[in-house]
Amino acid sequence: MRVEITCDNRVGILHEITQIFAEFRVNVTSGELGGDSGDKVYLAVPGMLHTQFRAIEKSLLQVPGVKRVRRIGLIPSERRHFELDTLLRHVTDPVLSVDREGRVVAANLAAARAFGVSIDRVPGLQLQRFLPLLQVAELLRDFAVPRFGMPVEVRGRDYRLEWVPISLPDAEEVGSLAGAVLTLQEVERRDEISRLPPPVALWDFDRRRASCLELQAAARLSSPLLITGEGGSGKSTFAAAVHYLSPLASRGEYRCLDAVGLTDSRPLWDRLPAGGTLVLEEPEKLSPGEQVALLRGLRQLPGGVRAVATSSRPERLEPGLAQFFSGLVLALPPLRSMRPAIGRFAGAALREVQRKETGGEGPPSLTLDDGAVDYLRLRDWPQNFSGLKDFLVLAAQRCRVRGDSVISAADVEENAGGATGLPMAWARGLSFREAMEKVEEGLLRELAAEQLSTREMAQRLGLSHTAIANKLRKFRISREP
Repeated sequence: MRVEITCDNRVGILHEITQIFAEFRVNVTSGELGGDSGDKVYLAVPGMLHTQFRAIEKSLLQVPGVKRVRRIGLIPSERRHFELDTLLRHVTDPVLSVDREGRVVAANLAAARAFGVSIDRVPGLQLQRFLPLLQVAELLRDFAVPRFGMPVEVRGRDYRLEWVPISLPDAEEVGSLAGAVLTLQEVERRDEISRLPPPVALWDFDRRRASCLELQAAARLSSPLLITGEGGSGKSTFAAAVHYLSPLASRGEYRCLDAVGLTDSRPLWDRLPAGGTLVLEEPEKLSPGEQVALLRGLRQLPGGVRAVATSSRPERLEPGLAQFFSGLVLALPPLRSMRPAIGRFAGAALREVQRKETGGEGPPSLTLDDGAVDYLRLRDWPQNFSGLKDFLVLAAQRCRVRGDSVISAADVEENAGGATGLPMAWARGLSFREAMEKVEEGLLRELAAEQLSTREMAQRLGLSHTAIANKLRKFRISREP
């Protein structure tokens, strides 16, 4: 039996209500507060007899503030549960929810059929078991990962996956995610999936975190987007993520064209359906005339197609093309500017390398020790993340040859060869002392921009407070915002 009690909201009234049930030795198994007006108490009391209810009803009505007592069929939360369960049973697409550890909490019958297990066996299973190549840990850790139209394969069948994060109320931190709800939609045409880029997490560590959040906000918009950065800094990855972070991914297609492909005489819009994302790689490599022709084509794109360009040298874009992409510009930081997070980047890159090698089967077998991380942190990475991944592939091979599972400093140092320091073209014509003063000044200006005190600067650089103060005066650096 379920009981609904309408009452005033006053301190102690709930205690008095439950005390009456205890006096009649009736066990209350669950309850709920609220109702449409916030003046309801719902209690589940299985096994309560009709005569007991009549006696308890009289006692409850004598409690100050209690206005009405009646029996009901279901508590509101139970009704919502049964209604949702009924709705999901009639949904033909697989729908499931997972917790922060990637375990399936609930799923509909279509999901159980897609996974090839009975409905009662789905809760508690690891999502990674069915989607081995999906980066489940990154997906559940943060919002800045692909959300719409991700191509996945389940038991030889192609699907588009979309997910909605479940966040804790009044919490916006990364750790506030409680899980996610995932929906799978089967794709009939294999070629539709083959044209999509592989969805990857964006590794939102250190300064890259701000770029990821900026990308997430920009992905919802429709204006042309320009992504700039050094070679290997992740421009193409971010361009693909624009598609997966945009609702366009659920109904439109994706096309990526490099500078050579853009010289084709066919109009750009002939290569896309009515909606989608068009990524242009390094358009500054085109001649001025070709860039002008490209601009004419971009201005005639259908409204449902969004243009995204990547560029290592945006200053080489023709004025008209530069203006076309000037509305939204996202600059990616180089890897060497994020040295405190090199260990996290290297760990994520190593997991990705192993996941591709094993096809997602089993947990990663290799890790990095502190010595290897320290060595990686000191390198300058002119090729950024591309160079880091290639570096780790060789280091992993050397580690396996040794029969070990931990990549050491010796494994990474052996790959380095005759590596040099930072490119020093800017120091040409300067003496050693002048060059070092330039480095000092740049480093202190960087710290001053963070509005650190001189004591915090001294602690960061391992110098005395007096030395920092003297250098700030020497270079005329102000710490005022």
